[in-house]
Amino acid sequence: MSISTVTDSATRTKTAARARLAAWAWPAGVFILALLPRLIDLGKRPFWLDEVFTFNRASLKPGALVLDSFQNHHMPGFFLLLAPFTHLPHPEFWLRLPSALFGALAVVLVFIIASRVAGRLAGMLAALILGLSPTILAFAQEARSYTLVMTLILVALYGVTRLALDPQMAGRGMRAAKAGWLCFVFGTAAALDVLGDALPWLLAANLIFLCLMPFVPERGRFLRTILLADLAVILLTAPLYVLMLHFQSESVTHSLGWIPPLSLERVWYNFGAVYLMHVADWVSYRLLSHHALPGLVWLIDALLLVALGAALWRLRRRPALLVTLGIALLFLPGLFLLISIWHPVLLPRYLLWSAAPFAILTGIGAAALLETSSPRIMRLAVLGAAALLLANLLPYYLVETKPRWDLAARMLAREVGPGDMLYFSDTGAVPILKLYMSDAAQATVLASPYGGLAQAKQALSQGRRVWVVYGHAGQNTSTPRSFFKDTQALGMPSEVQQAGKRITIALFDPSAHLASCTPLEQQDGICG
Repeated sequence: MSISTVTDSATRTKTAARARLAAWAWPAGVFILALLPRLIDLGKRPFWLDEVFTFNRASLKPGALVLDSFQNHHMPGFFLLLAPFTHLPHPEFWLRLPSALFGALAVVLVFIIASRVAGRLAGMLAALILGLSPTILAFAQEARSYTLVMTLILVALYGVTRLALDPQMAGRGMRAAKAGWLCFVFGTAAALDVLGDALPWLLAANLIFLCLMPFVPERGRFLRTILLADLAVILLTAPLYVLMLHFQSESVTHSLGWIPPLSLERVWYNFGAVYLMHVADWVSYRLLSHHALPGLVWLIDALLLVALGAALWRLRRRPALLVTLGIALLFLPGLFLLISIWHPVLLPRYLLWSAAPFAILTGIGAAALLETSSPRIMRLAVLGAAALLLANLLPYYLVETKPRWDLAARMLAREVGPGDMLYFSDTGAVPILKLYMSDAAQATVLASPYGGLAQAKQALSQGRRVWVVYGHAGQNTSTPRSFFKDTQALGMPSEVQQAGKRITIALFDPSAHLASCTPLEQQDGICG
């Protein structure tokens, strides 16, 4: 063997090693950059009601945990995953950490899919859009399973995208396109085994497969492979759903009765939060109006829509991919809009995974708009997009997105005495207060009788003090003015305190002088 041959072989080996390193380095870098904003203030905000349910369920013994999950229309897997973290200090951080990790993985998968379709620039831009979306980030800081489900569905979407990129190979059966079909089957089955919210993805994927039929030469074999893949998904998921149906304590539709009815305002709230860059307030069903720069969010919205249009134009000559990503984006909101005409189900959490194909498409479109630019302009565009998205994200960290029931718990533990009555605007606050109170404080505060307005009037007539606590524990459309309008029947409060910006505690003491109210409290109707 000549020296030149040896040298060429060594060069090729080094080149291949560099290529493999680069293939791993980019996703790893995206993961780290996506994880950083998800770790900021991860444990700072207190739990709200949904997360308290997670903590309480994950704290149960395994058998009780599984039973409680099925009774409440949940799969037990995510809660079993969190169970070891419930005994650690600062549970707000540890129970949210898996969601942050899965959220960062979702950004990596969006980068991989968009890069595979339209190049690395498209992948970078798509990752920025999903990674710095306030709503996507907020769910990555929730002790709930939504980002895990989103990540698993993206594994399945990656598989379907691979099949759409090579329909001829996809039609030759599962062995010929093994990676694509296996990603679809196991990603879909795993998502369904975590949460039933993944069911629309299975429907969307089958619609995609049907629309891919004209592009597949061997349609009969392709159809048989689809049926085989669906059968595998059913076999991997059916046992858990049979158990859930057996043990559920109420029907699914009855358990969703708290969702507000469909309206244009609700549609904008959901779409503005999930697909665009508006900061959503989970507990009041509204978009927050705090902005780092006036008009910035509207500029970003406009740029995203332009990029989406550019993606549709760019993919017009790749119809298989356009069908795949288009259905992945549109099926879920379209389905939920239709269902909501009959029974309201439209919420950001249920639309969450469809934000990923939106980010992929807008990343592809933004890259298409920059394809004739110089590398320097492309780098500046990426940096500029990151700067705009970071500036838009800043208010999320600054505003109080979750009620400060931890502060309320300390205030009530310090001041409520034996025999006092508590009147809550939302009795869902009780399990949250239990989490943030010592056993001794609970024995005084929460052992006291609490009830409605009639019980509060009766307590005052008996000379007992009444603590009126206004604040949302879970999702709620009530306002302070509407609640405190009714409490005027109790007279004027002797003391009014705030626990953060979203919880008001008013003391009605028959033996005390009246309180002096701030202009804000007067505006909310607390003092008449």
